[in-house]
Amino acid sequence: MSELKVLSGGAIQKGLEDVARLFEKKAGHLVTLTFATAPVLRRTVEKGAAPFDIVIAPVPLAENFAQRGLVVGGTSAVVGSVKAGVVVRAGVRAPDISSAEALRKEILASQSLVFNEGSSGIYVEEMLQKMGVAAEAKAKTTRLPNAEAVMMHLARSKTAKEIGFGQVTAIRLHADRGVKLVGSLPPEIGNTTTYAAAALAETRVPELAERFIRFLIAPVAREILRATGVE
Repeated sequence: MSELKVLSGGAIQKGLEDVARLFEKKAGHLVTLTFATAPVLRRTVEKGAAPFDIVIAPVPLAENFAQRGLVVGGTSAVVGSVKAGVVVRAGVRAPDISSAEALRKEILASQSLVFNEGSSGIYVEEMLQKMGVAAEAKAKTTRLPNAEAVMMHLARSKTAKEIGFGQVTAIRLHADRGVKLVGSLPPEIGNTTTYAAAALAETRVPELAERFIRFLIAPVAREILRATGVE
């Protein structure tokens, strides 16, 4: 039995865990998963110090790795896409997100905003700028390291009008822990992150890595991923 070590963005965690368990049963090899935000993915792969075999990252970052020879050429494959959404503490009034203007008003009326330091959080920061509310939002914004920290913050918070942002899949993953998915961002300001997998140049098990990537894009894996919100 060989061990395959995968470093992945956290937005596809639930689906990837389910796919990995199925692969283990079918292939007879152990798959160890580590999840991180895009900035951490970048630093880890660039350092080359951690013993990972596969990286699953947002496409622009994955392409950057390929251009720099940090992944094995020809092994890249698109895994799926995830939408950004709005989340609140379970039991509180859901904000109106029916349009960009409605969300803008909710942001201005809110007492607190919370989002992560990963790719979805970077997008939210840009979105607030485009909506013309960055200055108002700054004083009441909390940035946390990752999606789990955002969800735990919301679940424990006592703030009445608090709005959280994150990937829809990450919100669903924590839906039974005190938070509620309001929905995807309005179409006119929506954001979709597409993830791609590739074998790292320093992989110890290149054949197994390529086998797992092929499995990730097979129909059975696609179905599992879609069930968790990965399109």
